[in-house]
Amino acid sequence: MFCCFFLCLYAPIGGAVTVTDLYVAEVLVVGEAQNQLTSGAEAGLLQVLARVSGSMEVGNSDLITRAARKPSDYYYQYSYESTDRTLQIDDQPVAAQILRLHFEPGSVARLLREAGFPVWGSNRPGVLLWLAVNDGDGRRILSENDESQIASVIQDQSILRGVPLLFPLLDLEDSASLSDSEIWGAFLGRVEDASRRYSPDVILTGRIQKDSVGRWSANWAYKVNQNWRTVDTVSFSADEMARGMMDQLANSLATQYAIDSSQGQVTVSIEGINGIAEYAAVSRYLESLAPVLNSFVVRVQGSELEFKLSTEGQNEQLLEIIALDQKMQLLEVGAGQDLMHFRWIPE
Repeated sequence: MFCCFFLCLYAPIGGAVTVTDLYVAEVLVVGEAQNQLTSGAEAGLLQVLARVSGSMEVGNSDLITRAARKPSDYYYQYSYESTDRTLQIDDQPVAAQILRLHFEPGSVARLLREAGFPVWGSNRPGVLLWLAVNDGDGRRILSENDESQIASVIQDQSILRGVPLLFPLLDLEDSASLSDSEIWGAFLGRVEDASRRYSPDVILTGRIQKDSVGRWSANWAYKVNQNWRTVDTVSFSADEMARGMMDQLANSLATQYAIDSSQGQVTVSIEGINGIAEYAAVSRYLESLAPVLNSFVVRVQGSELEFKLSTEGQNEQLLEIIALDQKMQLLEVGAGQDLMHFRWIPE
């Protein structure tokens, strides 16, 4: 895959991963003619809408289908790049180019809200990946540098869905903490223990294997908010199985973290703010949160500030996003979650 997000990385400290280029699409085209630009931009818009909403159902919306027929209303820049890839045209391979499009975030977000879809911000939970694979070349733990087709598909699909994959180092400490047999046998307690050094937001683990008749099976599990969910998948296509696994995980995360279009107000008091610089940092942080439409100070008392926030989505989602960022410590939340009390964590 040729997308340019910074997604696959080692993160020794927990907290949300900032996914860059959420609004940039890359598609293959066979030339720079207008019809190629139009069809490529339409595919690129749907790619971005799925990534930003967290939903693959955007293409089923009549409103979005109509909007996609005029994709130029939503992008502000495009460019072409040569590649060694090809596309099949009338059963013949034709040299392809990469069409890269930059879409306007505000326009994309408005379209999603008008169509009734949520908007998922750029701060997303990092997913630590422990997968044991047996594809005929022996059993191994999947690494960031694995050159197999299944590794490539998993990474490509994570990029398309905007899910940050975090790979373990697989160094001596990891080897002492967790073996491929324990991953293969779904010893989830051992996987959790080995994951602590990385402090991930989400753990994804499981086994993938190919049998003698070419059928692929995956037995996998993921942990979100202290809860494990297990899934079994069977397919004759490794690509289909890997894409399905990442799609199901992305759908689950989007359900929790993406913001719906309902609006409300929340009062947030924050203590431990010392000086003008920290006040400015707190204000910038609140304004940066995906659910926050605007904020203003309603009370100042010593080192404690009280803000009134106009928000989108459910208050529970706001709390989850703040917890993910680890910039404020939750001290108390009122009934109905419309009053929240935090302590600021200085950098």
